[in-house]
Amino acid sequence: MNVQMTNSTIQRFNTVQWHDSKLVGLCFYKAGEENRVKLSLQLIDEDGCLSPSEVIFKECVYCQTDVNLAAKSMCGDDISSAKCYESSDWKRIVSEPSPYDPIQGGRGFDEYLHFNLSMCPPGGTISILAKGFSLEMKTPG
Repeated sequence: MNVQMTNSTIQRFNTVQWHDSKLVGLCFYKAGEENRVKLSLQLIDEDGCLSPSEVIFKECVYCQTDVNLAAKSMCGDDISSAKCYESSDWKRIVSEPSPYDPIQGGRGFDEYLHFNLSMCPPGGTISILAKGFSLEMKTPG
């Protein structure tokens, strides 16, 4: 992935109105041979209204979730924040294999971006390593 494309992806993700939007679903699936993660959301649109939406993370290689579902529900499924990073401590940690890991040596995660979604505390977090994402606003009805 080239630098311009990386910066564009990071900028597009980081400009979405995540705060006070709602996480209503999480799905792992394959599109051909490609692993994907889909988040079903209620995103705040330009008018300040919640709109059904989907974020699909493409070419995923790693996903870590630590979500307290009861706390998420108690907080109205609200998202506190979301950010995309080219590098992070979490990405560095998951890039290193453990002594018992069947994948030894470098994992080759350098070209992936770290997408991080934080729920309102104590709801938890979702971290995804992927090459990109798409955002689709659904039309009601």
